[in-house]
Amino acid sequence: MKKKILFIGPYSAVGGVSVHIKRLAFLLSKTYDVSFIDESPKNNSTKEVFNIRSVKIFSYLNLVAKCDIVHIHSGITLLRYFNVLAAFLLKKKVILSFHSINNLSSNKIIFLNKQLLPFCFKVICVSEEIKNTLKLKNGIVLPAFIPPNINAAQSLPDTLRILLETNLKKKIIVSNASRLDFYEGVDLYGLDLLIDVARRIIDENLAYKIIFVVADSKGDNGLYQKYSRLIKDEVLDEVITLIPHPISFINLVLKSHLVIRATNTDGDALTVREAIYLDRKIIASDVTKRPEGTILFKNRDSEDLFQKIKKTLDSQETKDKTQGEVKNQDTFFYRKLYKDIYN
Repeated sequence: MKKKILFIGPYSAVGGVSVHIKRLAFLLSKTYDVSFIDESPKNNSTKEVFNIRSVKIFSYLNLVAKCDIVHIHSGITLLRYFNVLAAFLLKKKVILSFHSINNLSSNKIIFLNKQLLPFCFKVICVSEEIKNTLKLKNGIVLPAFIPPNINAAQSLPDTLRILLETNLKKKIIVSNASRLDFYEGVDLYGLDLLIDVARRIIDENLAYKIIFVVADSKGDNGLYQKYSRLIKDEVLDEVITLIPHPISFINLVLKSHLVIRATNTDGDALTVREAIYLDRKIIASDVTKRPEGTILFKNRDSEDLFQKIKKTLDSQETKDKTQGEVKNQDTFFYRKLYKDIYN
């Protein structure tokens, strides 16, 4: 009989943690019986998965009681506390994952999270920085990346395929955001930097096209509309296009020549690791330690970003790999890795 694993985290919300949870569940589905509790805001949630924000405590406790292992991916300290203590009191094996250093933003929050560690069977950190911040002696440092199932990825929508076809003679630069936002008063995902880059592309008459995907364009305090108007008013449309809904970013990366991660703060970014896995050049801000093979630019410096883009594209052979030409990495390693953690 299969052991039962319960994943708790932002299952429905668009973002790297959601992708990680779903890929991990798919990876382990042949070995374990997998279920979920969603922590996403209710307006983003799916009816198919129980949402903790429904405040149905007995339904929640029933799901926890039925499982053998509870793997918690909460990004909010209060929810993390609730989930860890509930699972521990119900005598479940607790695995706790920390996905971002930004969830440990003050000494008080770090102290509170450290109090949870004795209740956990194992603690996984996506970076050495998180492990050191929590002063974990036996914590596991494990990047959140799990190879995508490329064959199962959704096809690109017709509008995007037409856009790519009309820009066949240009080198395609792609970037993305779960939702536009500010961090410490400046653009979190660096879309403003890429708009600066678009201006320079026009000035130098370069055959580049930027496609920036915003998976959720609602509830961003009007940022998407603001940038859309700016692009239209400055007639930058030929150089930069915004996509205001979720797509298979994997398939877009496969059609690109270069991926950009221009965030002004970051964890172990899925976009960076996927670009490397899919054999695409990746340029990212130097705000954190990046995987080997990443090209770094100075954080919040659009001129440095532009120069790195130009140098990379000018020196790079054009890559037009299709899905079938990208080899699927053997998932045996990752499956065994997590089985060893759970056991």
